[in-house]
Amino acid sequence: MLTKELIKNFDKSNMFDEIKNMYKQIQSSIKIIDDFDVSSIKINKTIPSNKYDSILVCGMGGSAIGGDFVKAVISQEVKLPIYINRDYNLPSWVNKKTLVFICSYSGNTEETISCYKQIIKLNFTPIVISTGGYLLKDAIKNNFLTIKMPKGIQPRAAFGYSSALLLLSLVKMNILKSDYLNQLEGSVKALKIISNNLSNFTKDNLAVKLAYQIKDKLPIIYGTPLTNIVSVRFRGQLAENSKILSFHNVYPELNHNEIEGFVKLNGDFILISIKDLNDNKPILKRMNYTSDILSNVKEKFEYEEKGDNYLERLYKSIAFFDWVSFYLSILNEIDPSPVNNIIKLKKAMSE
Repeated sequence: MLTKELIKNFDKSNMFDEIKNMYKQIQSSIKIIDDFDVSSIKINKTIPSNKYDSILVCGMGGSAIGGDFVKAVISQEVKLPIYINRDYNLPSWVNKKTLVFICSYSGNTEETISCYKQIIKLNFTPIVISTGGYLLKDAIKNNFLTIKMPKGIQPRAAFGYSSALLLLSLVKMNILKSDYLNQLEGSVKALKIISNNLSNFTKDNLAVKLAYQIKDKLPIIYGTPLTNIVSVRFRGQLAENSKILSFHNVYPELNHNEIEGFVKLNGDFILISIKDLNDNKPILKRMNYTSDILSNVKEKFEYEEKGDNYLERLYKSIAFFDWVSFYLSILNEIDPSPVNNIIKLKKAMSE
């Protein structure tokens, strides 16, 4: 049973407060961007800000998920293609009209540094978002535009910063409409409420209930085109916080292959379906029919968030599932903060 004492025993680095304070990170991001001077920006030294033809976000793990979030939010508004690059190498289509963001919480991410160096060789000018490390130091030395995040938390726990700073910088550069600032301020209020509610770990807490449902099961997380970012984030949080495997897919693609994989179902699963109130009717029909077809999955959970706009609903959904991953870690009697396998791999790669 979840108790304050149990959380205190296992949450050694206080992930509880990091999740609870996501709204404070967005508030802080708004202040940071207020001091962000873009009046004289010329990407690649010659191209004015209204001539971008694409947006590239280079990052890994918790530093890339903010890019996924922003891409989901703005994809219906912005005509520029936006690509999240999780690789050592730049895409071949990158050109002098590409707006490049280099995102690394630590500033020392190997893959992101590789992309950064390639950008410099092309004589392009990136915008670097980081707390420090090699990337921030070198960007300052080269007089590149930098946005500094506060230090001291896990990269995945800095989601409020990584998402809001990227979104607000695009607003400041007049690539996005200024209404997103109002939406972010509304999201801060909504997140404060949901965080206060979900941090109260009673049996009536839906995040606690879902954590109990998931315990000792393999989660299958299905999203829609509008909620895929939530399912991607949740899968990552289950791995890093809860230390369990899960898998995710997205409608309608999963209906063309994955549902056949349930014919010979072995193991204890829970099907988690994540919807948005603006999902179109064919998608909703597919979700209902799929649930009926997968009758051999006994445990099912359906989630749909409410909110004034899509941005707010995404933030609230991500906050909800972050809490689920946290409570599950405590039920599994595991400290959610350490990522020992990731650290071991990074150390091995550096030798």
